[in-house]
Amino acid sequence: MSDANAQTPPGWYYAAGDPPGTQRYWDGAQWQGGPQPVAGSGPGGGGSGGAQLGGPGQRILARIVDFLVLVIPIGIVLGIFGQGYFGTLLALLIGAAYEIYLIGTRGATVGKSVMNLKVVNEDYSDVDMETSARRYAINFVRVVPVIGFLIIILVFLASVVLLFTDERRQAVWDKIGRTLVVEG
Repeated sequence: MSDANAQTPPGWYYAAGDPPGTQRYWDGAQWQGGPQPVAGSGPGGGGSGGAQLGGPGQRILARIVDFLVLVIPIGIVLGIFGQGYFGTLLALLIGAAYEIYLIGTRGATVGKSVMNLKVVNEDYSDVDMETSARRYAINFVRVVPVIGFLIIILVFLASVVLLFTDERRQAVWDKIGRTLVVEG
């Protein structure tokens, strides 16, 4: 396949000259990014290098669903303990338990499952609890008074931009965890 062959539909393909066992994403007009390893499905259905990346819209909707799932328990905690340091820390721990456990054990939160998305390692293998915790770790900056909230806002805005501009659609937490979000 070459850049001149725009007839080939978008997808993951082997590119001539790349190392064996790798694929690149062909957007229908040209190659995007560098070669990525092709991993076979493991015991947990780790997927393959041919998996389609989750779209920005899917990922944003998944976050909205996750927000809706968490709004009641976090609202109760903040109603009881207030929005001071302790209440904020408890709310953060609820969000951490939800996200770290579900991604670390299932590869997806409720929102990602609804949107048919899965978090995988960059080699398309299943994530584990450690990787899931590493992805979530940036959120703990919220406990730092004032500046923590500002940092999280910047991380969120940067992540939205990256979903639309990064060739592998990696948000900040994906880059930290070295993960991808794929369909399936």
